[in-house]
Amino acid sequence: MRVKIRLFQDYKQYHDTSDYEVDVPAGTTAGDIVRQLGIKGRELAYLILIIKGKRVFEEYVLQDGDELVFAAPVGGG
Repeated sequence: MRVKIRLFQDYKQYHDTSDYEVDVPAGTTAGDIVRQLGIKGRELAYLILIIKGKRVFEEYVLQDGDELVFAAPVGGG
């Protein structure tokens, strides 16, 4: 199955391009993609995963055609 990955903010550093597609086997979770990218430290602590405009967590099982967005909380002051 094919999944689109979109990386925002500090997460762009984890791949050559901020938007790309990847083929993954059925049963792949959002957390599997997080681990494949090697996200850790502060970026992992603040990571927000989004599919179809809704927050998902690492155990979310990806579906063919999903767009998984990696973002951090937006702050202001």
